[in-house]
Amino acid sequence: MSTTPPPAAPPVDPSAGPLSDSPAAPLANHFRDGRLVNIPRKQARRAALLDHLARTLFAPDREYAEQAVNDALSTVHDDHAALRRYLVEGGLLVRTRDGSSYRRATDGRTG
Repeated sequence: MSTTPPPAAPPVDPSAGPLSDSPAAPLANHFRDGRLVNIPRKQARRAALLDHLARTLFAPDREYAEQAVNDALSTVHDDHAALRRYLVEGGLLVRTRDGSSYRRATDGRTG
């Protein structure tokens, strides 16, 4: 199991990628200087944000210790625990039964 965190998520560019094609295109308004300043309350925007974070922070074929997940999420927002919980609840990260490791979901949502 790797403990090295992945690189920080790139800033959201609303003119490129899947965010510009969705109703959640204003997601860039939630970022300032490459950091997430708030977690969107609207479900569509939050889902787009979580998908973006899952795709940019976590490789689909890699296992992550909880600390590595926290470190990666901390690169974009101070409340890494909330982001981790939302990613797990949204099915974008899968946690082992004992909670010792995480893996990006491979159900096609984060492809």
